[in-house]
Amino acid sequence: MICWINGSFGAGKTTFTEELRRRCPDAVVFDPEEVGFMLRDMLPPAPSGDFQDLPAWRLLVVETGRVLV
Repeated sequence: MICWINGSFGAGKTTFTEELRRRCPDAVVFDPEEVGFMLRDMLPPAPSGDFQDLPAWRLLVVETGRVLV
């Protein structure tokens, strides 16, 4: 099962995820921002300044999620 947790900044996504992990210790948590942080250190920024606009981010988020399932 994949649970996609989405929401605005400060909505409690991290707190909710930590509680889910407490209740399901075998769960795998994947935060796509971690891919962005990696790319931010490796590539020039996107023209918008947002790593989510990098083609590599979009590709790697999908592929990372796919291999984690």
